[in-house]
Amino acid sequence: GPGKSEMMQTWRPLFAALLIASAHAFSPALPLGLKKAADFGHHQHARPNCGSSLVMMAKKSSVKGNKVMPTAKGFTTKAKLVGPAKQISSPKISKLMAWMEKGGANVGKVCVADFNGLRGVAALQDIEAGEAIVTVPQDLSLNLGSEGSNPGYAAAQLVRIETDTERKAAGWFQEFLDVLPPYAECDTTDFFSDEELAALEWPSIIEETKRRYTMLRSTYDATQIASVQEKANNAKFTYEEFMWGVYQVVSRVLTIYTNADGGIKYLIPMIDFFNHDPSSANTLKCSQGIFSVVAGKRIKAGQQINIVYGSGLLNNDRIVQEYGFVEAECPNDVKQLVMPATKDLLPGFPFAGMGKDEQGLSALLAGFSTSAEEDEKLLPTLQGKMRIAVSFRLEKKRAIARALAQLSGGAVGTLDFSD
Repeated sequence: GPGKSEMMQTWRPLFAALLIASAHAFSPALPLGLKKAADFGHHQHARPNCGSSLVMMAKKSSVKGNKVMPTAKGFTTKAKLVGPAKQISSPKISKLMAWMEKGGANVGKVCVADFNGLRGVAALQDIEAGEAIVTVPQDLSLNLGSEGSNPGYAAAQLVRIETDTERKAAGWFQEFLDVLPPYAECDTTDFFSDEELAALEWPSIIEETKRRYTMLRSTYDATQIASVQEKANNAKFTYEEFMWGVYQVVSRVLTIYTNADGGIKYLIPMIDFFNHDPSSANTLKCSQGIFSVVAGKRIKAGQQINIVYGSGLLNNDRIVQEYGFVEAECPNDVKQLVMPATKDLLPGFPFAGMGKDEQGLSALLAGFSTSAEEDEKLLPTLQGKMRIAVSFRLEKKRAIARALAQLSGGAVGTLDFSD
């Protein structure tokens, strides 16, 4: 509508200026402000790929019986949706939904809901296979720049946007920014204490997290250099604010690939509320300046609606570091263990192979300080990031046990490692 158009005309130049400071981190040809929907539409014939860089809301973990189950974090809830889901009536979410509808999004078929402690997206009506579940115009998303392995550059851009006094005064995108998780809820390994990190008992992820600590600190220090500050309108921010931005980038950003621009990071309202289910048939699409989630099969009113993170290629190393939760019975954990040992990432996967045989797997299992049974008893007594860490090592033990069972069963040459 006219209101949205006027808002965006004012908003784009402001943030084009705000994002200049990190220009050195991205392709010189990449526009650093929000791209217009018309520009995005020019790439409709390119290969849009919501692939391995898809990251969404992180979830904490709890225990139900002997199973690690995810739990919600965030708003106080009030049941309004009849059925297995309870609609969340948070004023912040209500304002977000109204803002999105005013901006041209189609979110009327769903609501943000609580599923026995897990916050996610619920269907308010039956949705048929092939039908769009939600659609979000690109103008309602935040373009945080091109793809890169260092999330600090995009994080710095987001923090400049969030802390900008002119933006705050005008209220631009405030409804969206208000529902992003606060620093206290950041629970990926970047926010683990030394004790919590050690509790993972998985050297590769511990070492990788420590390397990222160093990289992110250096990136933050670079953003505070006077010459960079001058280009960014002297937008100073604290290290804690910067790390808050890192969490949003690694756990909620969607990277869209096009032939023209490579990967571009977008923070997209509502789509970042969808939780992960490796068996989900729902798909993400982007075309003509519209982001959408499309139903892969019929969805009944009241059901939770999930998507697959990372095209189903992630293992728990990636999941715990990027999202702060643990996937039960993740098949890629077994693949990591028994696929040929590699120094670099395995082709098509975001992790290296370990090449373990039965003897190597048994040695890994013996190297933990606790047994799986001891971890199962310990989990109900834990909270927060320590619970996530113990859940992670428990799931690794279970993966080793599954790999041993497959190998001892004579299936060494017949294991299916296809995507």
